[in-house]
Amino acid sequence: MNSLIPDTLQGALLLSLIDFFLSFVVISFIGLVLSWFPLLNRVGTWVSHKRPSAPAPKKTAPVQAPVADQEIPIEDVVAIAAAIAAMVGDHHILRIEPHSTEWSTAGRIAHHHSHLPKH
Repeated sequence: MNSLIPDTLQGALLLSLIDFFLSFVVISFIGLVLSWFPLLNRVGTWVSHKRPSAPAPKKTAPVQAPVADQEIPIEDVVAIAAAIAAMVGDHHILRIEPHSTEWSTAGRIAHHHSHLPKH
């Protein structure tokens, strides 16, 4: 049987060369198709603007008061206070303020160093 590409080193190199250039053709075709997407998007929006459409029904959202204006039930406040007292114990919280990044970094370093093997 006489084949177009011989089963030799030269045939393998020729096949590799053909595959190399064919991959450029396929990749270029994919790039061309991807470049058409913005054009198709513009055509799609142009067609949708030309079509008569029914007006969308207007939805009115129920008006809710901001969270700060809503009253918190006393049972919730008591439950939260009891949970905090159980966690904190006999300590007193003097103030709550945001902590700096140095504080959290120092805590992370101390935690990571606690896992180091002892020599």
